[in-house]
Amino acid sequence: KIICDVLDLTDALAKVTRALPSKVMIGVNNDGIKMSAYGDKVTLTANDMEYEIENSIRAVVQEEGEVLIPGKYMYEIVKRIDSGAQVDIYSIEEDIIHIKYMDNEAQLSKFRLEDFVPLTGGEEDYEISFNIPQKDLKRLIEKTSFSAATDDSRPQFKGCLFDIKGSDMNVVALDGYRMAVASYKLPAEYDAIQAVVPVKTLNEVARMMENEEDSTTLYFSSKRFSVCIGEHTKVTSNLLSGKFLDYARTIPSAYETKLTVNSKQLLVSLDRAAVMTRYDKSSMVKVEVKDGIMNVRASSSIGEISDMIKIYSKGKDVVLLLNCKFIIDVLKNCDGEFVNMSLNSPTAPFIIEPVNE
Repeated sequence: KIICDVLDLTDALAKVTRALPSKVMIGVNNDGIKMSAYGDKVTLTANDMEYEIENSIRAVVQEEGEVLIPGKYMYEIVKRIDSGAQVDIYSIEEDIIHIKYMDNEAQLSKFRLEDFVPLTGGEEDYEISFNIPQKDLKRLIEKTSFSAATDDSRPQFKGCLFDIKGSDMNVVALDGYRMAVASYKLPAEYDAIQAVVPVKTLNEVARMMENEEDSTTLYFSSKRFSVCIGEHTKVTSNLLSGKFLDYARTIPSAYETKLTVNSKQLLVSLDRAAVMTRYDKSSMVKVEVKDGIMNVRASSSIGEISDMIKIYSKGKDVVLLLNCKFIIDVLKNCDGEFVNMSLNSPTAPFIIEPVNE
């Protein structure tokens, strides 16, 4: 039996229900959230057998114990209770849970506690762990996750690689057409480890980081990744298996042409050009660099658009055919006023990076 604040319970349920499976899995309870009440704390836990969310709230625990509740139904009821109310949750009968608020009461059928399958099955033996500010982790995710694959042909590319060597950490995502790499300096030296974390998990982590000035703790093992967000939330995920690309070998060491361009001007020009390619699956635009001018051009059966941007260029003039959407995604996630573009030929991979990095 517990008594807690309705807003605290609503917030915890909102976070934890995101880990419930979206599809029915045969032989697995699809909607169960484990509620554990011990000491002065209630912990809610849910998973979809790939990743798990755990959230704790303060409560008056009058009788300790654990129960498996119908999570989505509980959340839909609780979020409709007036703010400021106290919620009493207790179980007298073997198969019924009571939710009492003000002068009202709801009842829900309990699930069998043994039907809940924890993701880890016990304490995980993590190889390394370290703290990182929420704002830094969130930015690392934003700078890379957009490049991850979305299809199942190579599932290891549906995640971001965390490549840790000493005090250097690179976060890498790719989909076979583009690759994003974000680097970060760790607070100490760590043993080398590579872990591919599902983008689905990382996006949930980024969504939950509400106070960017606070710190998070990251944990890595050979099988799992875990992150503690503040004092009350923990997200754990299975790692993706399969060989990840040796990304460092794909980045050229020298370039024939280097360009520096105002990122906002290029973004606006590409956004305008995208209007012409909106119904073209390839979303291709023509970019011509000559005499310190970048000409961004796109055409279709409807019409044509041509933008001129002053740039700094070094090396050979070049004409490129670019996927408009891919470049826009990159520019939206680049900090700073200018970006550098480095390339060797119109058909070879090229690099875009913020000038300040």
